[in-house]
Amino acid sequence: MNNEHQAAQSDIKNPRELKPPGTNASHDTSASSGNSTSPKKIFVCSPYRPLSETEESRKAELESNIHRAKTACRILTTLGFMPLAPHLYFTTFLKDEEKREREDGIRLGLQWLEEADEVWVFGDTISEGMAVEIARAKELAKPVRNLPEPSRMVELLIKGISAGYQGQRNAAESESNNG
Repeated sequence: MNNEHQAAQSDIKNPRELKPPGTNASHDTSASSGNSTSPKKIFVCSPYRPLSETEESRKAELESNIHRAKTACRILTTLGFMPLAPHLYFTTFLKDEEKREREDGIRLGLQWLEEADEVWVFGDTISEGMAVEIARAKELAKPVRNLPEPSRMVELLIKGISAGYQGQRNAAESESNNG
């Protein structure tokens, strides 16, 4: 083993701390309970499989669904949460169009859901897979939040920030006019 490799390994204090999403920290004796530095895990529930009739429409719908999930993950990360989006991850190596691989992806995704602190449902469309995820979240007594499309969330957030900024600006102007 070369010195560079040994140095890299020595930088890892506890290799069991490096875990992919979906591992159960409660079964790990090295995990500290109530670790406030760990971000809240949010399960991203949004459609993946396109339902359109034509091949061209299905392709566009799939791209839109992937974009929606990625945008939701970006928003969650920006807010300091850890997004769990199994439909983005598992479809990188499992074929959603093959029944057995889709079932494997859903089964693995439901294990991620068990690790999540909350489930956030994005948009108005509830697909068959999402319905299974929502039902499982309710069985596990996980909070389920219904949210608008992620792009709509960004718009509403910007409006809220803008309104707050405008209010601060008006208050500052009023104060300077009175003083």
